[in-house]
Amino acid sequence: MNLFKRTKKITDERIENVRNKIYKEMYYVILVICLASALFKLYKYGAGSGELYLEFAILVGGGLYYLARSIFLGVFWDEVEMHDRNSKTPMSKKTILGTIALALLISIFMGVNSAVSYADGSSQGVWYFVLVSFVSVMIYLPILLLFFGGIYLLAKKIGMKNS
Repeated sequence: MNLFKRTKKITDERIENVRNKIYKEMYYVILVICLASALFKLYKYGAGSGELYLEFAILVGGGLYYLARSIFLGVFWDEVEMHDRNSKTPMSKKTILGTIALALLISIFMGVNSAVSYADGSSQGVWYFVLVSFVSVMIYLPILLLFFGGIYLLAKKIGMKNS
């Protein structure tokens, strides 16, 4: 008597691939709508308001969920290996260069903000820009390298263990 036992359905691989493609496109549409909503709220309410919690949770949470699932299913490391086979620059080097670029971008933004907001003259503005940018790079570069490099190494370790 197998009333509650589920029978395994036979599915067509082509249908599954099309369904996965639709889900992927749907995810991108949701991300674009969420980003547009966040930009609209920033424009309407300003940067200081606490109106962006839901958008931030959707953007960051969706990315973290995808990363965690792909790591634990072993797909992430397979994607990295496929990328390294097809690309001249390995993913590890791209991770490091992207992290350095992000740290420089943050430090330049903070330097410009400090020079515009707090400097009295142009020479003081240049000094504030250089000083704040340098200190920001010294602070954010190690933190971001540890964060993104740690995620990459953790994904590599778990992915190699699962495969």
